[in-house]
Amino acid sequence: MSEPRTKEREKELKKFIDSAKNKGQGFLKNALEWFKLNVGTKVISEELAQIPGKKGKSISHNIRRIFELRDEQGYELINHNDNVSSGKKLKVDEWILVKKEPNPKNIRSRGVNKRIMYEVFTRDDNMCQFCGRKPGDDDPFKPGHKIKLHVGHIIAHKRTYDKEVVRVERIDDMNSKAILTKEDFITMCNVCNEGAKNKDLEIMTPVAKVMKLRETDQKEIYSILKKKFS
Repeated sequence: MSEPRTKEREKELKKFIDSAKNKGQGFLKNALEWFKLNVGTKVISEELAQIPGKKGKSISHNIRRIFELRDEQGYELINHNDNVSSGKKLKVDEWILVKKEPNPKNIRSRGVNKRIMYEVFTRDDNMCQFCGRKPGDDDPFKPGHKIKLHVGHIIAHKRTYDKEVVRVERIDDMNSKAILTKEDFITMCNVCNEGAKNKDLEIMTPVAKVMKLRETDQKEIYSILKKKFS
């Protein structure tokens, strides 16, 4: 296959997309086929955004699905975060599939189940801990759509409470035997989840959460705390 960002590559991608639409298979299978056709060479996010799903249309959460290929299926997919270890000079929107076959040892356990999901959402008041959005809020990037909540990994002991936000790091090296609890996860909206980097995530503190509430709710909290501490 040719190099990305060339006319020849555009033709190859168009031909691949036309073929994929006729197969009627999901985005993950189509994306994996495209990576395998370009194994060892760069695949860019712009290409992934055009690859269709079962209904023949592209999907909005394509990058999150690529992480599934890496973390849940064990494919050795590298990006700019791996430049030091890989020796590559990949840009933010570039990926490389190193080998066609997955390595089971690379599979990272997410550890998310319905019980943990319920506990995390309940603890976080069904609110994204990065931006404060809730399911009823409008998605700023998808007119006519509402926010969806996801459960994201965190490392709880790396939190620091010296600012209005709490900086943490995502779990980046988990093994299949890890036993996780709600303390290992945080509530994220689809916007923050899809746009988050591996480090320097910002979580709202309790004070910041209160400041996001309606004025009537803030006054109620103020009244309760005033009675408690007077």
